[in-house]
Amino acid sequence: MALLINRAKKWAYIHIPKTGGTTISSLLLKIPNTEIVNSHGSLNELKEVDGYFIFSFVRNPFTRLASWFEHYKKNNNYSESFLSFIEQINPLDFVFYSQEYFLRHGETKEKKVSFIGKYENFENDLKLVFKIIGEDLEKIPKLNTNKYIEKHPNLDTNKLYKGYFKNDYIKDWTIKKYKNDFIIFGYDMEI
Repeated sequence: MALLINRAKKWAYIHIPKTGGTTISSLLLKIPNTEIVNSHGSLNELKEVDGYFIFSFVRNPFTRLASWFEHYKKNNNYSESFLSFIEQINPLDFVFYSQEYFLRHGETKEKKVSFIGKYENFENDLKLVFKIIGEDLEKIPKLNTNKYIEKHPNLDTNKLYKGYFKNDYIKDWTIKKYKNDFIIFGYDMEI
């Protein structure tokens, strides 16, 4: 996971947490001259990138938050409810910032994101990115995935994650916190 830049090929990648970025970063770091700028960061952290192809990936805010919950449970032996998890979120923890923040903080006329792929169209959008940056992409690994989902490859993850939002408070909280992400990136506020 990283905010990456390749000055030789004039591209940069903004890794938004829980949008497939571990996979993307692993592929990009194999390209010569690719450097890590930061572990995560916004557009603001990229310097001297006028004319660069800057790209990122976004994800439906509902499934992104549910994926964070699953990730947190797995890595912290957490057994509390989804509601408890949401109530404990620190608003200053950057991993829970809006996706809009990562892509617009520091935006200028000369420095802006050129392409925003969608997690929901991951393979096709990633192939397009690699075509634009002039690199071959043969196989896309699946890294940092939910182990339960790996054991059940036919599981409909959207259906699984939708179950977390049956509580109106949780659904409304998510819509309020990530309202701009829903609007800007074209995600439906109904789950």
